Amino acid sequence: MRAKEFIIESQGGIFRRAQEVSQGAEVRFKNAQNNEEISLVSATMVPEQGAYETQDELDQGLQNFLKPILGPNFAQFTQFTGNIGRARAALVSIWKEVPPEGEANKKKPEQLRAFVKLVPKPGTGAAPVLQSNADFKKDFGYGASGKTAQRQTLRLKPKDVLTPDKWMTVQGVIVDMQQTLKQRSDLDENFKQGLVQLTKQVAVDSTNPVPGMGEYETSLEVDFGETPAPIALVTGNLVGGDYLKAQQGLLEPLGLKWTDLTQILYPEAGGEKIYDSYIRLGDSTQKLKVSSKDKKGGAAASVTGLVDEFTKDPDKFSDILTNKKYSNLIALLKTIANPENRYWNRPNKGVNGPLIVGVDTFKFIDDNDAKIVANLMKNAQRTHPDVAYKKGIISDNLHKLIPVKGAKYEDQAYNLGFHLMACIAKNIANIVNKDPNTDSLFRAILERSNMVQVKTTVKKTGDAAAFSQFKVIYPPVFSGNFIMVADNNYMATRMPIAPLSFAIK
Repeated sequence: MRAKEFIIESQGGIFRRAQEVSQGAEVRFKNAQNNEEISLVSATMVPEQGAYETQDELDQGLQNFLKPILGPNFAQFTQFTGNIGRARAALVSIWKEVPPEGEANKKKPEQLRAFVKLVPKPGTGAAPVLQSNADFKKDFGYGASGKTAQRQTLRLKPKDVLTPDKWMTVQGVIVDMQQTLKQRSDLDENFKQGLVQLTKQVAVDSTNPVPGMGEYETSLEVDFGETPAPIALVTGNLVGGDYLKAQQGLLEPLGLKWTDLTQILYPEAGGEKIYDSYIRLGDSTQKLKVSSKDKKGGAAASVTGLVDEFTKDPDKFSDILTNKKYSNLIALLKTIANPENRYWNRPNKGVNGPLIVGVDTFKFIDDNDAKIVANLMKNAQRTHPDVAYKKGIISDNLHKLIPVKGAKYEDQAYNLGFHLMACIAKNIANIVNKDPNTDSLFRAILERSNMVQVKTTVKKTGDAAAFSQFKVIYPPVFSGNFIMVADNNYMATRMPIAPLSFAIK
């Protein structure tokens, strides 16, 4: 996992993509069969909240929504997915056709089109109906274009191509991948075979290019590369950099060498942890952690993973844990990583952690303020904060936090509770980042971790590609300054899905 990637990686599928569009982004999908390209305009729930009582009411609601946008022949430009008999609500995304290259074509009016996902009942939160990029491609034939969009569509992280949290040998990884990919109906069969072949190539120390994989170079290097990285380490194939140095520093004190290691595990948590994979150290319960990086580098970081480091092996970090200059920061990190369910009755570290820190540690809000924010998130309150303040809905403490993080109040997904939650999280990050000990604490813990970094490189040859090197970095290198970040997960338009994290700036 890479720090910048962790910050910008977005959630929520088509509904979230539409929010990004409203903030100035452009989202284009392409149909590979006819090369047609469409650009996302908006995504809306029909009805805006809740669901209709009958199918007829939904039909009328869709007509009332689509006719003013697409014209009287709206049915001609609308496609559906879902069970129409059970449907009582719908996610409607509006797209415009992107003219092919050429001045003549560019003068044609842009035709708007609608793609409708029918559901019996929408959920709650920022994305009431989850329609991923992969779902959209499967249902309508249009897939995301561009490197970042391609990665979001393909979903090639280890947890997406393997059984997570399972110890496996190298051969076991390959077999498990074959079985798991059989269930991925969203991926082309030749592409799935290519993924397996690329992994086998690493296992047998081969760099022979695999045909048809060249166009996926970035996705392979950034996401899929996390899977073969530990295979390269335990086999010694295609490795470079500090491979032997890491053996001397990490393995030999335990009476081990790389070729003694056989068991690999890929954690389910993914971006919620620091590491992408683990290698079991002999017969012990100890693990070597692997942090994969693409050829551009980067560093992985999360508060939960950081706290796991010093709580599971306190002796290794005893001098850090007993250093008075770090005591307040360490206590704060523990609260963020493992908060009690004080304000949100279901486990949600992203909500409870900042609220408790805001009340107990930094005291810029009180207990009643925290309860107000939690209730506003549950009730999907869209009121502008100035209006809410005048009506007595929010307190003076909460209103003062609004300038900490802006929001687009016209966004249909805007939620006053989410906005206040984002302001609280951002305010905590700002306070923590003013502490001169923040960078040194994060750095000291990570540099002392039982880990290696592996920089993965994919070599493209025409339309083919292969993994060419796994460069080991030991001790781990972190350039730049460590800071706490909130913007990656706390927004005015959706529920936070992870705790506060940290990254290198």
